[in-house]
Amino acid sequence: MKILQIGMGNVAGGLEAFVMNYYRVLVHMDIQFDFVCMYDKIAYEEEIRKLGGRIYYIPNVKKNYQGYIKELKKILKETKYDAVHVNMLSAANIVPLRVAHTMKVPKIIAHSHSSSCPGLIRKIMDNWNRPKIAKYATDRIACGEMAGRWLFGDKAFQSGQVTLINNAIQAEKFSFSEKDRDSLRKELGWENKTVIGHVGRFDIPKNHDRMLDIFQQIVSEKKDVMLCLVGPKEGLYKEIKEKTVQKGLEDKVYFAGKQENIRRYLSAMDVFLFPSVFEGVPFALIEAQANGLACVMSEAVSEEAVVFPERVRRLSLDRNNIQWAAAVMAMSSMNREAADLIKMRLSDAHFNIETEAKRLKDLYYHTR
Repeated sequence: MKILQIGMGNVAGGLEAFVMNYYRVLVHMDIQFDFVCMYDKIAYEEEIRKLGGRIYYIPNVKKNYQGYIKELKKILKETKYDAVHVNMLSAANIVPLRVAHTMKVPKIIAHSHSSSCPGLIRKIMDNWNRPKIAKYATDRIACGEMAGRWLFGDKAFQSGQVTLINNAIQAEKFSFSEKDRDSLRKELGWENKTVIGHVGRFDIPKNHDRMLDIFQQIVSEKKDVMLCLVGPKEGLYKEIKEKTVQKGLEDKVYFAGKQENIRRYLSAMDVFLFPSVFEGVPFALIEAQANGLACVMSEAVSEEAVVFPERVRRLSLDRNNIQWAAAVMAMSSMNREAADLIKMRLSDAHFNIETEAKRLKDLYYHTR
């Protein structure tokens, strides 16, 4: 079975992680993904090619609208895909849905990966296009209830027209390692420190500004602490780095950059901080919980991301930094759960990729 994936960008974010997590499993179930990208390079390009996926680079729809349509039609004419899977952060661009519909692709999937739409023009386009999704898509799926209701509407969600396919992970890849913890903490001089961690791109939704404010409050009460920020040094990285210096925190904030082995860093942390402005069901939080970390997150993050309610504290962003700091320090002393219990709970909550990939495969094969 051949599936054409549309919507992946040039930076490895949550949407890209979803597609690749499922691709790595489904490729062994006789399902092959090919990819359309309108940027100069697609995230995970090397791995995609190793797994046998073809990558079609086509014009950017914003810069060359007609060129985008022409190239996409050509791809769909030359190769008969069983499905076109359109990964969406909003309805601002529904061109691939419309083109797939015009080309009579048997299964056209609209997939909601977010629960908010920044930018005025994008919001206007999003509101204008939303009613048209049902006309073009044969299936609507979402990473969680919040994302499903947001893009497709409450009526569609409540009537069962939206299928939930979770942001599942391979649990073992993120499970706690004492060896990793000890080696990294020794390497970085963190042996006797409380390490507060975060994994995510430097972007407005992740709220690194607020993280620094909360951390500054913690430092004023406790000296042997570190803030470890894992993520590509792109986007708002320079601004956050400058703010770190302005606050006099440069010796206490470690910018780890992009890391392939996230488990090593998660294992070295004592608590996970996630004060996002808006989120659907973020992979970073699922991965942190798979590692056994206690988490402090904003109420703007969907509650669906909580696998271990006893180990997660949700706070309103309206709470002050003193309250946030107190929650972070209280949660930092929690011990980790056993790995086998964590895996079982992840499976029960539908976040284990081994079981969830079978559900997506069934959806690809199912015809309405």
